[in-house]
Amino acid sequence: MITHHRSFLMMHALFSLATRDLKRILITFATLFADMMRRVDDEWDMLLDCIRNGTIPHLDGLDDLRVYLEPQLRANPERADELRDIGPPSSCDGWAARVWPDFQMVLTICSGGFATALPKMRSVLGPTITIVNPGYGSTECNIAANFNPADLESFVITTEDVIEFMDATVEESEKCILQAWELQVGKLYEIVLTTRDGLWRYALGDVVEITGFAPDDGSPIFKFSGRKSLAIRFPHTLITDAHLVTAIQAISSQDLIHVHEFTAVVDDRELPATVGYLVEVAGPLGSDSHLAPQRLFDALVATNIEHQVALEKGQTRLLTIRVVEPGTFMDFRRWRGETMNIGSGQIKVPVVLTDAATQEWMLGRVIQEL
Repeated sequence: MITHHRSFLMMHALFSLATRDLKRILITFATLFADMMRRVDDEWDMLLDCIRNGTIPHLDGLDDLRVYLEPQLRANPERADELRDIGPPSSCDGWAARVWPDFQMVLTICSGGFATALPKMRSVLGPTITIVNPGYGSTECNIAANFNPADLESFVITTEDVIEFMDATVEESEKCILQAWELQVGKLYEIVLTTRDGLWRYALGDVVEITGFAPDDGSPIFKFSGRKSLAIRFPHTLITDAHLVTAIQAISSQDLIHVHEFTAVVDDRELPATVGYLVEVAGPLGSDSHLAPQRLFDALVATNIEHQVALEKGQTRLLTIRVVEPGTFMDFRRWRGETMNIGSGQIKVPVVLTDAATQEWMLGRVIQEL
């Protein structure tokens, strides 16, 4: 019901902080949890005043909802004093365990492009609170569950709907449809759904990598590789969004550039065109940040040697890295929510930006190029 991004995060943060015996948080995406922690940091004093006095702040989009919200928040000066003694999330590692002594877990989608938020989450949560990926699914149907709770990226097929597969490297055709027992470990496949509700052989557009088969019933175990529509195609090769995620994660470090969140575009400001990363950093740039473009290219070569061959032939160049101002990705979710008139909890930042208006918005936040 709350579509304004700041108000959405503030209300969830307010009622969570007011509840000392909180045990778990279920939030759609890991990046949204990071947004909420940023809001708590930025508006800590306001939140404590609201808890102390039992008041709902005057925020955009709450006018019609105040009558329902206000009776649910009671003045609690003792809790406000306790929180003030602890301080905001940025004040210490393992902050959540101090704020909520009974806190056990966060359930959130945290694989693929959302995995960049995990370092921030782990810093806030500390070692005793578990991060659980609730599984892998889509609007069309639930598809898989975590194969191993400790592995946030591996899933096993569990649905009672019919799941088939197509080799992701060939053109889509019914003749190319494969069954689970025909799959090969290490290969990429697009998922095809037939649901009990009547959706028939629908190509989902998600590409997964088969990593094995469950020992009990042989169901495929896989890792999400990316969206077929979000790949960047150059004359020398196809770069999947999984490759883009893997490369940026490989260089994210305190010495180079500690990546908080990122997206990518085709950078054709010079020819030949290359991949242009747009990155929001967590903290200051590292002492070796000037080496980041070369290290990033090396990480991409590790996913596909064709990039090195293309560089030597003059068909490509080093990837570019442009740093955007702090809070850009959080503000992007606000902007998209307002533009599309949808709730904040469902907004994703794609790994690859293809829409011209979206690219223009994001490029307008660039403050530095490495």
